[in-house]
Amino acid sequence: MSTLKDVAKKANVSVATASYVMNGSDLITKQTKEKVLLAAKEIGYRPNGNAKNLKKNKTNIIGLFLSGFTGPFFNELLEGIQVAVIKRGYEMVVCASDDKHRLLVERYVDGAIILNYHISNELLDSLASEKFPIVVLDRELENPHVKEVLLPNKHGMDYTVSHLVEQGHKRIGFIAGSRESFDGESRLEGFRESLSKHDLPFKETDLIRADFTEISGLLCMAKFLEENENYPTAFVSANDEMAMGAIKASQQTGLKVPDDIAFVGFDDIDLSRYVQPALTTVRVQKKQWGQTAAEALFAMLQKKEGIDEAEIPIEFIPRQSS
Repeated sequence: MSTLKDVAKKANVSVATASYVMNGSDLITKQTKEKVLLAAKEIGYRPNGNAKNLKKNKTNIIGLFLSGFTGPFFNELLEGIQVAVIKRGYEMVVCASDDKHRLLVERYVDGAIILNYHISNELLDSLASEKFPIVVLDRELENPHVKEVLLPNKHGMDYTVSHLVEQGHKRIGFIAGSRESFDGESRLEGFRESLSKHDLPFKETDLIRADFTEISGLLCMAKFLEENENYPTAFVSANDEMAMGAIKASQQTGLKVPDDIAFVGFDDIDLSRYVQPALTTVRVQKKQWGQTAAEALFAMLQKKEGIDEAEIPIEFIPRQSS
């Protein structure tokens, strides 16, 4: 394997000069730079990235840690993060894991954005520092080196419940996901609070647990309808995919949506407008959520003080399912 010393010898310069060139220093003349780079190319020299990073104590890479890639939600989120990453001249690695991912634990990145409920608060709390800032999208975590960028989930639930009450519904059920999901449980809590504001009861028997996927929504709703002759006239779902599955299950049972049973989702994924009937939902600005998270992380990396709290806008989208 070629070394920097080999490059210096080939270019007839000192090792120090060759090192300055390979590290992009402005102290070297253009002519000398060209000579060194040509020598490196001719002998096949490649800088040792790990050694350079150790010396500089940075990688110019940020990490995005997800609990999985299932579902269409993540595309716009990734796009928003990438906008900020490219703007800063950084790179991004995306990891999906249900354990202590080594890229995070061994700090192969300069900072991290976390949307992974498998990674514990305790682990993040132990890793976060001034030199290793973390942004969380799906949890609350008190740490001076952790920034929360959260969605207004409860505000979205106020929209949905108010809409259904205006439509005349008095018994409204809820389709929830995993208990480990901060956003999902925040939406469930907001749903309960919104029912209470309208003096409507919440029945535990009207709570369905699925896993955020369309097929889980279909199977869980089919089972619920099979076991319950008396059911709510409307359901709110913690995300669009479960709502779409629940609509299919209801239709397969012979129910008409929304005449017999209405549904409202959350997220406004692209498919929600194309299902039959089109899904009423809460639109989350997913690209802006990602970009805001990345901007917050870069502000921490640059050690900016007093980072502004950013509120991600949401919008209620009434369609034919309710």
